[in-house]
Amino acid sequence: MPTPGSESDPGASPDTLAALAIDEPTLLRLSGPGPRYTSYPTAPEWRDDFREADAMAAYARAAATPDEALCLYVHLPFCERLCLYCGCTVEIHGHQSRADKYLDAVEREIALVAAALGTRRGLLQMHWGGGTPTFLSEAQLSRLHGMITAAFHFLPGAEQSIEVDPHITTHGQADLLVRLGFNRVSMGVQDFDSVVQQIVKRDQTYDETASLIARFRQAGIEGINVDLMYGLPEQKLDTYGRTLDRIVELSPDRLAVFGYAHVPWMKPAQKVLERSNIPEAVERARLFGLALGRLTAAGYEVIGLDHFARPTDSMFKALSAGTLHRNFMGYATQPAQDMVGLGMSAIGDIGGAFLQNARSTKEYEPALMGGHLATVRGMLRSPEDDLRRATILSLMCRMRVDLDELEAQTGVPELATHFQDEWAEMQPFADEGFCTLAPRRLDITPRGRLFLRHMAMVFDAYLRSRRAEESGKRFSQTI
Repeated sequence: MPTPGSESDPGASPDTLAALAIDEPTLLRLSGPGPRYTSYPTAPEWRDDFREADAMAAYARAAATPDEALCLYVHLPFCERLCLYCGCTVEIHGHQSRADKYLDAVEREIALVAAALGTRRGLLQMHWGGGTPTFLSEAQLSRLHGMITAAFHFLPGAEQSIEVDPHITTHGQADLLVRLGFNRVSMGVQDFDSVVQQIVKRDQTYDETASLIARFRQAGIEGINVDLMYGLPEQKLDTYGRTLDRIVELSPDRLAVFGYAHVPWMKPAQKVLERSNIPEAVERARLFGLALGRLTAAGYEVIGLDHFARPTDSMFKALSAGTLHRNFMGYATQPAQDMVGLGMSAIGDIGGAFLQNARSTKEYEPALMGGHLATVRGMLRSPEDDLRRATILSLMCRMRVDLDELEAQTGVPELATHFQDEWAEMQPFADEGFCTLAPRRLDITPRGRLFLRHMAMVFDAYLRSRRAEESGKRFSQTI
């Protein structure tokens, strides 16, 4: 099997991998399970006895800073079909009318949360995810947006984003979303290869994807994200290379290139995929290397983790300006620190706590219709949690850890002593050229952006105390 960038793979960029100095053995050696750090502490550390009273206390703390902006996430779990690779919390339905009852519960949740937040109602970022948000009809989409704007208001420059499925999203829905104020869309592609699509049960053509992108651009959407996936059953270098070439033709503003997480113990439907050839670590490393070469050769910059963006995109600009943030929606370009989560399984990060709703509509809807929040788990962070959270966020979003900055930000003194062991554990990463290390500062190099998860794990106190074999069934593969 050819290595990306070799003569037998003429479509890749030989110079790109050389410039980043990322070779296949390195990718393979560093492959293994690890958190994505959309939160710290990570979800496995949260408590199952964190309930409505704890959530209300968190909202009350957040209400004490009424002038600070918020992010808002809405989970819309419905899909017409199940893509077998999916790791999201979804419910399969064939009729849009099912969403009406769900929206009734979301409306109750909005009312309860807005009241608990007092006058703190300004939104700097909103994202609708799922599931398939465009499972909803145009009337239902309008209803949900109206419910939110009746309780909250968008601040100047706010980002409104939504996930769309090109296979079912109509041009009418696209036009409506623009009229409602959405200014960024994200669409899954994963792989255009027909063999892979047939195995994973996702039939989505290049033409319908290109048509929807063109429609959004015609309507004025400036920010378009495309999701790709590597490590899916029967993916090959040559066919995945053709998908990458076609994606470059579509010229999205940014991309997320995720490794397929095979977790049949959590998502039993994935067991079916074991009938086909699921790429092992070597093949996964080569597929990712191919994506890295093709996308950087096409002008995309590595943001961090699995993310790529054009230099003109707001995400790259935020990285350059030091204002990039990370939350449960992934990388965010807006500086709001607190996030409200609405809907079944939605997660909030509010008032110094994480809180998660019930993971099924059978639990979520009755709780809200009975006048109660549907919080079923969460965690109140400790001062040490917040210190390490700030450290990991700085590493992943600002590409540095500056102890002088952290001491000023957190008020915790003598961090060089506090992180003495962690600093020593970072030395091998510095030796490999992933970072530069000084007594009170480390800086991530361009090649180190691909291994942010690995370096963040050094500062994860929970992970350090957990047996390595326990992590394999908690987290996805880093490569």
